[in-house]
Amino acid sequence: MRKKMGWTVWGILGFIFTPIGLLNILIGAAVWQSKSVSWQHPDDPIVFISVFGGVGGLFLLLGLIFLMIDIRRRYLLRRAYNGGNCVDAEIIGINIQKNVNMVNGNPRIIECAYTDPSGVVHVYRSRYLYTDVTKLLKSETVPVYIDRDNENIGFVDIDAVLPEIRIHG
Repeated sequence: MRKKMGWTVWGILGFIFTPIGLLNILIGAAVWQSKSVSWQHPDDPIVFISVFGGVGGLFLLLGLIFLMIDIRRRYLLRRAYNGGNCVDAEIIGINIQKNVNMVNGNPRIIECAYTDPSGVVHVYRSRYLYTDVTKLLKSETVPVYIDRDNENIGFVDIDAVLPEIRIHG
């Protein structure tokens, strides 16, 4: 089964900005090439395409950058899961994310800590959970897959300590 890496706000903004930018560029090019538009001044087509192309290009560029940020994050998490070192991290808390509002309330994240052999404590956070899982945890520890190249990147495998959750209605 494929693990859920989740989209962040950057990916969602990328999904919004990219089509808007592309649509602005296409509309600007279509109107500029249209023979049915009568321009009042010879510089009007250049100003028109500059505005539509500039705004559209800016939105397209921002959207692609936002998408690439989130795609790279997801790639690094997948790489950590597939080829990283697996450690058992102690669950230190389930925190409610008050800065994110959903229809069913605020999502939660599981925070877990792992102490490496040199004595440094690393804290990793899971993806958002949309239900209270406090009483559903099967274990006090959770597997964390840490990237071999960058210890800052760790995938918390919360599916390993939770039963399958289906939310109805």
